[in-house]
Amino acid sequence: MIKKILLSSSVIVTLNANTIIEEKQFELVQSIIPGTKIEKVKPSVISGMYEAYFKDGSLMYVIPDKRLLIMGEIYTNTGQSLTQKSISEYKSTNNIKEPIEQSINELKINSLENQKYLKNLFDMGVKVGKNVEQKYNIVLFKSLTCIYCKKLEEYLKEKNLELSIYLAPGKDSEDFYISKYNIQDAGNRLKQQLTLVNERIKGFGTPFALLLDKNYNLVDTIHGFDEKKWDKYLNEK
Repeated sequence: MIKKILLSSSVIVTLNANTIIEEKQFELVQSIIPGTKIEKVKPSVISGMYEAYFKDGSLMYVIPDKRLLIMGEIYTNTGQSLTQKSISEYKSTNNIKEPIEQSINELKINSLENQKYLKNLFDMGVKVGKNVEQKYNIVLFKSLTCIYCKKLEEYLKEKNLELSIYLAPGKDSEDFYISKYNIQDAGNRLKQQLTLVNERIKGFGTPFALLLDKNYNLVDTIHGFDEKKWDKYLNEK
């Protein structure tokens, strides 16, 4: 009985000591960036430098002794990003979801509100190709300078599909809409597209596609040029 009590006491002392250390580290880092709200602080792989985490799971590095703030990533000599590793672990531990993941989870709920939004999204896009009895309505977000967007475009050319296209606002996109699709009010169209997208969809890269059924329910999304996933859906009957 005495051994158990002593063991429990030593564990409590260790936990309290760790908590005090963490609190001191937090106070030290917060004193360097007093106007910035941080959620957690922990030592980095570099002695004297700390990882300061924000609500969204992102981080900055702080070196209190030098009063330095470092924004960027730390890589190993083999190319592994230790920064992204730390961020992933923090988000997993604290159940932080990416904005796009939250958006998609909400849009996958079958409801009249979501169907109306997704139909408007499909209708607002620039229509490319012809719908020859395809199973899904496809909304595709792409960039004119994205390498994988161009690879996806080459892949889709052979599929004879109708696509609802979205580009990010910009002079190049305006010129492209005018020259490629003869949309004279291209600037306004791009702004309308952006406004509609931002209502419900946050934080995605390109290429990015939404696959909708004929009732405008969201079936799935495809991030990047995932040829296997495209094959899976486009080969369905």
